[in-house]
Amino acid sequence: MFEQNEIYFDDLADELFVSRSTLSSDFKKIRQKFKPYHLKIESKANKGVYVLGQERDKRRFIMDYFIDSGFINTMHSYVDNELLNQKISFEELTIIVLDECREGGLKLSDFVIQNLVIHIALAIRRITEGFRISKVSEDELVLRGLAERQIAENILKRVSVSTHIDFPADEVDYITLHLVSKGHGSACHISEVLQEQIRQELIDSIDQINPTVKNDFQLIEGLLAHLSTMFIRLQSRVVMENPLTAEIKANYRDMYQLAERVVANMPTFSAYTLSPNEIAYIALHFMAAKERYKEQRKYNVLVICATGYGSAQMLKSRIENELGNLVSITDVIGYYEINDEKLKGIDFIVSSIALSNLIFNIPVFTVSVFLNDEELKDIKQGISNLNRSLANVENRQSELSVSDVFDDYFSEDYFFLLSDASKEEVLQKLAQSISQNENEQFEERLLNMMKQRESMSSIVFGKNIAVPHPLKAVGSKHHFAVAIVKNGVKWDEQYLSIKIIFLMSMSIHDNDGLPELTSAIVDLVDNPKLQEQMLACQSFDEFKKIFLTI
Repeated sequence: MFEQNEIYFDDLADELFVSRSTLSSDFKKIRQKFKPYHLKIESKANKGVYVLGQERDKRRFIMDYFIDSGFINTMHSYVDNELLNQKISFEELTIIVLDECREGGLKLSDFVIQNLVIHIALAIRRITEGFRISKVSEDELVLRGLAERQIAENILKRVSVSTHIDFPADEVDYITLHLVSKGHGSACHISEVLQEQIRQELIDSIDQINPTVKNDFQLIEGLLAHLSTMFIRLQSRVVMENPLTAEIKANYRDMYQLAERVVANMPTFSAYTLSPNEIAYIALHFMAAKERYKEQRKYNVLVICATGYGSAQMLKSRIENELGNLVSITDVIGYYEINDEKLKGIDFIVSSIALSNLIFNIPVFTVSVFLNDEELKDIKQGISNLNRSLANVENRQSELSVSDVFDDYFSEDYFFLLSDASKEEVLQKLAQSISQNENEQFEERLLNMMKQRESMSSIVFGKNIAVPHPLKAVGSKHHFAVAIVKNGVKWDEQYLSIKIIFLMSMSIHDNDGLPELTSAIVDLVDNPKLQEQMLACQSFDEFKKIFLTI
């Protein structure tokens, strides 16, 4: 947006996997952040969305963004100033790189800038310790005359003034190579197709080793920026010493071996033999990620109580006293105040009233207002498991399995395969199917209670699944009615093609096994392959077989 390139609102929403309403809300926040810098967001039909303002104000905002977003701290987590024998701070290096790249009209992502700053910092140590980078073949890369080379010269001239270090031409060439391989200017030596191939191979490789890490956007983008430049370097047979290799191999052996395994699983690099220096550079990214994980933000907690103000404050105080180093309480609300806005950004819920009649795609802990030791233990255990599962952790002690209770809740009589249907038609059909043996007001009450529940917060999970359910139990027997709609249902303006609908009706008597089933449904949300299998099933027996594999 800062470069006034054509970035259109709908394209941006698709790229970020968010709805238009979510993106509009984010843009409101961005506009507020821009105000102190005299910057505005403009939108035109033929130009898309862009930032309007003076160049100096843009640079001031970008630099503040790097500092506020933890960019500088992230670089310190790669290697600290003492280790680098630094004569210049990361902050000053970042300002120099930002200034010269923008002066030269070169557009780089923040991850590329981060990598470049770190490589310049390492170059300073390389030179002071007598290491040298091998000569870049100018005939092969045609570096002379490129705008990127002039930018590289300007960067290193300013660094030289601050550090009193003379950078050889080979270092200028290497910085040029870095800029050429990653810039969005006229001379880009790595195609978007190849970059996307490297990205996918990287994600697949990491997924084989540790699936949770592939969701670390900062790690993936930082590695992608590094590997793209490394690919050009390998093609050009550029050898670069790493002054930290010995220390990384000695003190961070696990990170070094992880880097080896990740690259070994990437076909793009199978034709090359990577030196320990190259592996050590890659290991730096995993070292930084490990440090970030140690300093992760506190978990955002929503506390739900009955209306009593005193008991609510008592529970809040207990949580802050016992878990203050792990959690941040975003709000304390009553049962009827639950809505999507209150749930936004929440990692888990702590409630003094039972919420077993509501389904959330985040963990829920039911506790007393006194928060006893056993409840504290459950919450701490849940926090340690938070990254491994989004399953509802209420009633953790239950030993029932999904297969034990499936037939008690599901039936072929409540299962439908449909081609097309409206939301109202689906809900009516499902409600009717479970109305047998209930009183004559059951169906109407069920539909009304479901409408009340949905007014509190969304009952849609992921892009394919909805779990409508009443605000409270209205039936004498518990049921799940299921509809699989081939062409999808327009649920609302945000969700236009819901294909799997689980209507849950709780019993006013007992609901043994319900938490296990709702946990399975939440797990299904995170399993697109199983969703595809479920959408393709042709019978209730097929559906059951697939559901029991969750």
